[in-house]
Amino acid sequence: MKRVLLVDDEYELLEALSFALTYAGYEVDCARDGCDALAHMQRQVPDIVVTDLMMPDMDGASLCRSVREHPQWARIPIALHTSAHVECGTSEPPPWDAFLRKPARMDDVLSTVERLLTRA
Repeated sequence: MKRVLLVDDEYELLEALSFALTYAGYEVDCARDGCDALAHMQRQVPDIVVTDLMMPDMDGASLCRSVREHPQWARIPIALHTSAHVECGTSEPPPWDAFLRKPARMDDVLSTVERLLTRA
C-alpha cells in the first residue's frame, strides 16, 4: 500500500484529504508544516508528498527544497496544493512535480497522486 504525506496547516482540509485518500486505498500521514513533515519523513518515508505552500515555521517551498536536497528522498514525487500565486519564471524547474490550485476538486487530487505514483 502506498503512503501519502499530507502537509497543510488547515486542519479541516487535512481531514478531508486524508479521508478521501484512505478511502482510495492509500496509507496517509498528516503534518501541520514543513518541520513536522520532515520529522514524519525521518520516521516513515512516504511514497509521495502533497503540501501546501503557505504554512508557519517552514513553508512548502522550503519543504520541497529540503526533500530534493536529501539523497534518500530526492526522487519522492511532490504535489504542491495552494491558493497562493506561484511564479515559475526562473530557468530552474520548480522543486515539485505537480501543481494543484486550492481548492482542488477531490478527483483532481486523487488523479494527480495516482499519476505521480505511477511515474515514480
